[in-house]
Amino acid sequence: MFWRRRLRWLERGALLVGLLFLGLWSRDQVRSWAYQSAESRKLMAAAREAGPGPATVAGIAATSKDSRAESEAVLGRIEIPRLQIQAIVAEGSDARTLERAVGHVSSTASPGSPGNCGLAGHRDTFFRGLGRVRADDLVRFVTPERTFTYQVEWSRVVEPRRVDMLDSTSAPSLTLVTCFPFRFVGRAPRRFVVRARQIEAAGPTGVRDRTAIASPVLMAAGR
Repeated sequence: MFWRRRLRWLERGALLVGLLFLGLWSRDQVRSWAYQSAESRKLMAAAREAGPGPATVAGIAATSKDSRAESEAVLGRIEIPRLQIQAIVAEGSDARTLERAVGHVSSTASPGSPGNCGLAGHRDTFFRGLGRVRADDLVRFVTPERTFTYQVEWSRVVEPRRVDMLDSTSAPSLTLVTCFPFRFVGRAPRRFVVRARQIEAAGPTGVRDRTAIASPVLMAAGR
């Protein structure tokens, strides 16, 4: 009888712990969704205000810097249409940022700038499905001023120490990093890396710049 009562209390305790973790997970999901939704609306509004003309674009560039400070340095939104991935990108790759956005690695280039723009995201949230990426998939980085389009060149699994994957490149590039394996329970031991090169950039007027197409992208050598 004593053991039955004790087992009953253990079952109830396990249920309460499970409900607690479920509640915490649900709270984080709601906060993440609310953040993504609010920042997406702000991004769309800023893009509409940009309008045609170099002077207007320059004005929005200055305005967007102020709004980024207010929005914890939101840079824009990443989109991978074939994989149905879409997420707001915020500055930084700390745990708090990655809980509600894809993070821009601060030591890397800005989107559209010469060099390598590094983005990090969780494999079970914003980068869920990234493992199905293929060469030539298109990746868009939408900012209030311009939309930068990249084309995937390669993807590979590396060890966490391979920070050279974020080294600068000779042409505008984009590197996406998440944990691997995707279905691993707990802290995943490896990293999944996707490299894409910029192929065009379109401003609020819709005018496209394709000068980046002919520029090669440096590929990190395997070790």
